[in-house]
Amino acid sequence: GYLRVGWVFCESGEVRGILTGLPELDALMVRAHFYLCFMPLWLLTPSAVEAEAVQRGLPRGFSGEVHVTGVGALATLHTLWQLWERAPRPSALLALGIAGSYTSQLAPGSAVWVEREIWGDLGKRKPHRFVPTPPHLLPSFPCELYNPLPCPLPLPAATGLTLHSVSGSPSEARYWQRTYPHAHIESQEGFAYFLFAHTHRLPFACIRIISNRAGARRWDFSAAWQSLSHFCANYLSRLAQRLVLT
Repeated sequence: GYLRVGWVFCESGEVRGILTGLPELDALMVRAHFYLCFMPLWLLTPSAVEAEAVQRGLPRGFSGEVHVTGVGALATLHTLWQLWERAPRPSALLALGIAGSYTSQLAPGSAVWVEREIWGDLGKRKPHRFVPTPPHLLPSFPCELYNPLPCPLPLPAATGLTLHSVSGSPSEARYWQRTYPHAHIESQEGFAYFLFAHTHRLPFACIRIISNRAGARRWDFSAAWQSLSHFCANYLSRLAQRLVLT
């Protein structure tokens, strides 16, 4: 109660004075909560269905904001820029959603920490191979981005591939797998989240829950939604504190 009142009415220097009297761990938790109150963490998810799964798992009292950005990279960037113009600026970004997997080692319901994201289908698609757009036509546009934040959770690291449309058949999934053999998962928004965080130099994390084998006709939405809610309930507070204190 006292610290919460102090945040509202004290200058930043007085807040630091309050924190110096606390044990180190308590001070970190208080500082994280302070940042979440005044510089909110944006929770970003592509669709309303994914947002519902996130909401079901939110820890009690969690103060982050959940924003539905839309499916696809362009819709996502459009929404993020609109939020940037009208909403309080965030302290960090956390993207949560589902993805298709290129490997059987990532079964439906698995969660991954996306440490690298590739913009996949920018170029010329030929029947048996893909020719990326030459670098001289993209003078200041990075087609691959890396998140320097170490993963603070017990999750496997993955490389994501962003495509305009997800693989519609196993043969199409194999096509992209041949083109980008280091990619583990595919989505339609990953690179947009990475690019926005990179542009604004914001601490950022991207968590993807596997919903299907890329190119498969049937998706295991039940396992994906349950896993997404479970992740939020068990790991979201810890990850949010790590992000806002970066």
